[in-house]
Amino acid sequence: MKTFKYIFFIIVGSLFFSSCVVVDNTPGPRGRDGNAYFGVDYEHHAPYSYWDNKNAIPFNPVLGEYYYSAPGIYNFEYYVNPHEFWHGTYEIWINRGWIGGPHGQPGYNGLDTYLMLIVDPNGYHTHADGYKLNEEKPFVIEKKEGKFNYRITIQKGKKGIKTHQPKYINN
Repeated sequence: MKTFKYIFFIIVGSLFFSSCVVVDNTPGPRGRDGNAYFGVDYEHHAPYSYWDNKNAIPFNPVLGEYYYSAPGIYNFEYYVNPHEFWHGTYEIWINRGWIGGPHGQPGYNGLDTYLMLIVDPNGYHTHADGYKLNEEKPFVIEKKEGKFNYRITIQKGKKGIKTHQPKYINN
């Protein structure tokens, strides 16, 4: 009978311990945040000069090139000729990475954000949209979809407003 008890406990114990399944539903790490890229270009006439307060844009930037950017709100101005200019702000965001999945699976990476600002004599616009601007009051352009994640506010400049030292001058 003693051997029967030992055999019984061994069989029952092995069944008990082998039936314990631990499920780890700990979410995985977030995906990496997307990067933001910004550039300046023109379609019809190169600007006379361009300025913004973003450190990522170098002096004498290559027009049409994207530069790595931190998200934020930045001021800009550009001259069409020595007497006419446009000014405003632009805000660029990044797309966050997705949260991780169950069982430690990492989340999807966020999409990169691109903003190419087109500086033309008739106002500011982007490659994706062809906005016509009222020169008398500020105009706001906002886009939040996929790789486009930005807001632009623009207004035609008035004579007598103090402007900044340009980063780009068309020679």
